[in-house]
Amino acid sequence: MKRICILVALPLLLLATSCCGGKGSLPRASEQVQAHYEMAGDQVFDDVWGVACDELHSLMILHHGEVVYERWSTGHTPEELHILWSASKTFTALAVGFAAQDGLLTVEDKVVDFFTPEELPAERSEWLEEMALWDLLVMSSGIGSDYISSAQCRRGFDEWAQKTLASKMVFEPGTRYAYNSMNTYLLSVVVSRVTGEKMVDYLDRKLFTPLGIEDFVWEESPEGYNSGGWGLFLSTESLAKTGQFMLQKGVWNGKQLLNEEWITDATSVQIMQSIGLNRSEEELARLKAENDWEQGYGFQMWLCRHGAVRFDGAWGQFCIIFPEKDAVVVALSHSGNTPRILNSIWKNIYPLF
Repeated sequence: MKRICILVALPLLLLATSCCGGKGSLPRASEQVQAHYEMAGDQVFDDVWGVACDELHSLMILHHGEVVYERWSTGHTPEELHILWSASKTFTALAVGFAAQDGLLTVEDKVVDFFTPEELPAERSEWLEEMALWDLLVMSSGIGSDYISSAQCRRGFDEWAQKTLASKMVFEPGTRYAYNSMNTYLLSVVVSRVTGEKMVDYLDRKLFTPLGIEDFVWEESPEGYNSGGWGLFLSTESLAKTGQFMLQKGVWNGKQLLNEEWITDATSVQIMQSIGLNRSEEELARLKAENDWEQGYGFQMWLCRHGAVRFDGAWGQFCIIFPEKDAVVVALSHSGNTPRILNSIWKNIYPLF
């Protein structure tokens, strides 16, 4: 395992490399099978690179558990640890799932129970007392727009958890969807407290080592907790392995590592992004047909069109799982038009499965 701690080490992260995918690389399909996907995969590169300053750094396609297409653009390599941004959130949800499986917590547990009185605001809304881990998992905590942001955290703020818990609550937990990376940070703190170790170390034992993933780095807060909602760096193949693990409902090499029920719940609609926004039926129907950000939200995962579900990070960090097609697609990029990436995958790759 490779690990670099605290935000001051961030410039070094892009230099950290390891063997592609860690020990035990994914199997590769025959040349004949790979040829079936070559033109489609290359077209996705053309679609992304053909616009403004957008870049597609890598693309990997798995079908029936085998790599059928893989390509890296100039300057990027299979060994590179690529920043996942908010695709990191799904790994935090997996850590919560393992902790639940170990009997250390339940999604119904109240968030305040994991913090000391000194860490909680002296005067607080009754809604804070109601907030459960489930509300954090589905981005329905009730915390308003004036919460401490992940951008502020990266600039050197401290006491992330205390400042988040002291933020104004603008709706009752569970009644609305409001995307908030600090929800995920609170989950990271909870996992560390119930396991007695850093979340990344817990995931190393539970997930990374069994999958043969050694090439990972995760940022930490000044208090020593992994940032949870961002800050994880992985190679393309290691992310693809995790997608395949979820496609297989928590099974790896014939062993059930994480119970199937958690994977099913994580990849199913738990809350709709449109809840409480008073949109018309016509608008909802249009969004459902056209917008991959309006298909529902699971446990730190986005549902997509075509029956897919994805890890999703800023600037186009995607790991897309197609349960009905037994397929996984990983695309890592720097794009200001991430719907273009998904639309190209739907157009060029999805029909081949």
